[in-house]
Amino acid sequence: MTKKEAFIKIIQTEIFDRTDIYAENYPDEYELAASFWEDFKDGKVKNSGAMTENGKKLLSWMQENVDTMTNLFTSKEAAEALFTSGRSIAGSMRKLVNDGYVEKTGKDPVQYSLTEAGKNYQFDN
Repeated sequence: MTKKEAFIKIIQTEIFDRTDIYAENYPDEYELAASFWEDFKDGKVKNSGAMTENGKKLLSWMQENVDTMTNLFTSKEAAEALFTSGRSIAGSMRKLVNDGYVEKTGKDPVQYSLTEAGKNYQFDN
């Protein structure tokens, strides 16, 4: 079970399977929350699209090196190339994965690949 699946299960059980409590006491809020919840579960909810500066640097580097690295990147390689800490890269990589620009493709070592959205992301000037 993924973190997201566990989160959905808990929230579904604790809030949305208990409609008697919330729907009766907060009918307007419950209706809005339930609509958002269904969109969230269906993957229709996306973040604002805001990307951190580190995320931009990482994604840009990955785009520039997608062919030479055969679209397989490790956090260590990225940290060395961008002269930054592994912790910083790990956080940025996690956000890029959550935002759909990068996917985890290997386990030992952990490798990442650009998705089509990541390959086609256009940076604002």
